[in-house]
Amino acid sequence: MKQIFYLLLIFSFCYPLTVDEILDKSESNDNFMTSVSSNIEEVHNSDGTVKVSEMKAFSKNGSEKTLMEYTEPKRIRGMKILMLNKGDDIWFYSNRTNRIRKIASHQKNQSANSSDFSYDDMSISDNRKDYIYSLAGEENYNGSGCYKIEFKAKEESVTYSRFVIWIDRSNYLALGGEFFDEDGKLWKKLEVREIKKIGKYWTAGEIEMKNIQRDSRTVIKTKEIKFDTGLPDDMFTERGLRK
Repeated sequence: MKQIFYLLLIFSFCYPLTVDEILDKSESNDNFMTSVSSNIEEVHNSDGTVKVSEMKAFSKNGSEKTLMEYTEPKRIRGMKILMLNKGDDIWFYSNRTNRIRKIASHQKNQSANSSDFSYDDMSISDNRKDYIYSLAGEENYNGSGCYKIEFKAKEESVTYSRFVIWIDRSNYLALGGEFFDEDGKLWKKLEVREIKKIGKYWTAGEIEMKNIQRDSRTVIKTKEIKFDTGLPDDMFTERGLRK
């Protein structure tokens, strides 16, 4: 009986994961009840200028609901972005006009706060419904053993024609990605750094998106993050945007 047990144990460690199992494990990193973070956003433009903003981010039910509120500088203080259904539905609130507008599907590739992140980049939507995906192998990425997963667009209506992500084999966090435009040319590169575990959850302290074609980059640094603190549901509503 012991021999059978050990054989089963060995087999369980050797059995290769499917691409869906890898993506499921990666998405399970967002299984927190709530998260609250304070962040700094640095937009490095091609002319050498740097625009710095500060924001707070609130998420609930594993990023099913996310609210971002800019707190600095003064000219954008109170500007908010609300994402529901993991980014399938997005609203933008302007503190200057006190108006709310819903971001249409064809607008999700637009820049958020003049950064190199689009609204689509900032959402946590399930790319599996819009892309054909496959495991392209395993390789070393920035010193870590990773799964390499490739996504190819099913239709032309999505932001990228294809993209590749590298997922760490040890904690299933995405460590980076490359994103291609409709002509198949490299458009953006994502780097995820300062990985650490806070309580039960793995998280990144710094995320950088480089726009290769525009020669610019945006870095988002997390100053502080707390999990499972409790957040009211009404803050994740259109009405709540004006509060």
